Amino acid sequence: MKQIHDSKVVNYQIDFESLKIEMTIVSEQNEKGKIVFEDLYAFHFEDQLPNSILVDIVEDEIDLFVVDKELLEKGKSYYWPMDYNDIKELVQYIKKNNYHYYKIQASYGLNGWVMSKRMLVKD
Repeated sequence: MKQIHDSKVVNYQIDFESLKIEMTIVSEQNEKGKIVFEDLYAFHFEDQLPNSILVDIVEDEIDLFVVDKELLEKGKSYYWPMDYNDIKELVQYIKKNNYHYYKIQASYGLNGWVMSKRMLVKD
């Protein structure tokens, strides 16, 4: 399974110790697969519903990550995603450490993003 489009999210697991998110998906043809984000830095999920249907997961520019200033300002008091003085410092850290910004798009349910060093789609 290499196709994400129209796959149903069966479950996901976040392993903070191994810095990994594993998402089990099932295609329209009933083929199971996994989406794995390795070397996790941060994530934010919204609208988590049973039977969420993915449209795609796309990599976007790191500079677009900081557009959601409200989310960053809310988390800053709790040192999320890290302790930083200004957004420029946060962006520099993310780029220097080679993190990628993956946006999860759904037609139903789970939307959000993951910041990690790699994303793999496995059978």
